[in-house]
Amino acid sequence: MSDAIGSAYDHSAVAWRRGPAALYARLAGALLDAAPIALTGASVLDAGAGTGVAGAQATARGATRVVAVDLAPRMLPKPPALAVGGDLLQLPFRDDSFDLAVAAFSIGHAPDPVRALVELRRVAPALVASAFAMGWTHVAKEVVEAALVGLGYRQPDWYRAFKDGAEDRVGSADRLAGLATAGGYASFDVRQVEVDGGLTTPADLVAWRLGMAHTAPFVAGMSPAALADLRGAAEAALVGAPAVVVPMLVLTAR
Repeated sequence: MSDAIGSAYDHSAVAWRRGPAALYARLAGALLDAAPIALTGASVLDAGAGTGVAGAQATARGATRVVAVDLAPRMLPKPPALAVGGDLLQLPFRDDSFDLAVAAFSIGHAPDPVRALVELRRVAPALVASAFAMGWTHVAKEVVEAALVGLGYRQPDWYRAFKDGAEDRVGSADRLAGLATAGGYASFDVRQVEVDGGLTTPADLVAWRLGMAHTAPFVAGMSPAALADLRGAAEAALVGAPAVVVPMLVLTAR
């Protein structure tokens, strides 16, 4: 399943940068606001980095060394950023290589989230991590997916497995706290924050959903005409849609 997830994100890299990256950058900013250590001069691991938006936020806050690691090498930020392909369950770093590990929405993708947390604690004494609160949704999800299903799209197996179980392991404050305890952290806190996603137009909403890793590989196989029709219909259906406000769980631990 990890191979399937890595491949899906690899094949979504371009679309992700055009769509979801803007939302995830805002979420990363809110996550780094909660970092349990001062970031000025810090060495930071961006774990499950994707396009590196959390690492970029750490740099903007004064971190002097940021390294991104992800299963999907095409997603990783380009030089001069420091980036390496790797697995959260077996990080390619020595003990205490960093001051802080940042895991933005990545722990829930790990086959064994406790083992992932043990690895993160091994390489950094402090952690800040995020997850989506269970039950959160937005009308754009339903509108865009319905349009895709009408064209023959079906959710990939890895995504159904994630939504049917894996995501729930990190989807509440109690569950995140339990994982932190099992991962060996002596001190931790979990809170929920509401983050304005900054997606202001129907086009933004559609780009967000079409660029996700479970949809982008299917979209990449569509003809330009079919894609233009889908975008037009979905954008028309989302005129007047509510703002994207994400209930984000934030775990800080040491």
